[in-house]
Amino acid sequence: MNTRQVQMSRLIKIGMYLLSLWLLFFLIIVNKVSIDICLTCNFASKSELFEIASKNYLPLLCFLMLGISLCFYAVFARLIQGAKDGPFKIIEIEDKSAEHLVFLATYVIPLVGFGLENVRQIINLSITLVLLGAIYIRTNLFYANPTLSLLGFKIHTVKFEQGSSSHQSKSAIIISHDDLELHDSINLLRLDKYIFFARKAIVIKS
Repeated sequence: MNTRQVQMSRLIKIGMYLLSLWLLFFLIIVNKVSIDICLTCNFASKSELFEIASKNYLPLLCFLMLGISLCFYAVFARLIQGAKDGPFKIIEIEDKSAEHLVFLATYVIPLVGFGLENVRQIINLSITLVLLGAIYIRTNLFYANPTLSLLGFKIHTVKFEQGSSSHQSKSAIIISHDDLELHDSINLLRLDKYIFFARKAIVIKS
């Protein structure tokens, strides 16, 4: 297989991990934000703004994490524009998009139940997120990112061959925006050892 050895850096994987926690960050913001809305009041002074920020440091931190994760998604979106190697023909395919839900139900949803009423509970959640992130990055689970599912990405396990070659690939994990089917021609970009981004190739028939 002649696909280029383009791999996601560890930094991008960390960013994709933050993106996978989008729902958690959003729910923490909704549950913990504390701002009194007054349409007839004057604009808050610096001291009042500082007091509001001190009461809402956790939602503000989650806003920051959301912003950082969106920046990393922009980097990822630019990276996958380079899916030009091929075309390869799909000879086996299995839909694995349910892995988005498995990751969400197994890793993200349980974190929503963490109590965040005091510093100790916040530290416990932070340690859990760091440990979970280490596992996420070492096991290359970035492809099962539930936020990518919301953005239209799908997961497949496939085998493919190039042109008329009899050489077949081992099973590989494909993430793609396209609805892929057996015998489709695809262009690939290697993200990690057995993980690729794919888009349908334009095949001109003579």
